[in-house]
Amino acid sequence: MQMKEKMKVKVIGRDYKETFKDIIKEYTRVTKGFGDGYEEREIAIDDGYYIFIADSKEIYSKSRDELIDLWEEIVLAEEEEDFKEL
Repeated sequence: MQMKEKMKVKVIGRDYKETFKDIIKEYTRVTKGFGDGYEEREIAIDDGYYIFIADSKEIYSKSRDELIDLWEEIVLAEEEEDFKEL
């Protein structure tokens, strides 16, 4: 049985008042880390918009609920990393 590799995903959030121009530096930094091979998808969550940048087209097959779960996992992991640095 072949194991499926885990999809590499980064999420960039912006407030509903912000435009893409407001996050262009972060977007450029994140997408540079993926090289030429990335896919992206944007959804609204609460009062913001979140761009999911992934190394697989699998990102398109995810439901809104699955993307929200993924977003929550990523946020929790980042908070844990920040806590470890303290």
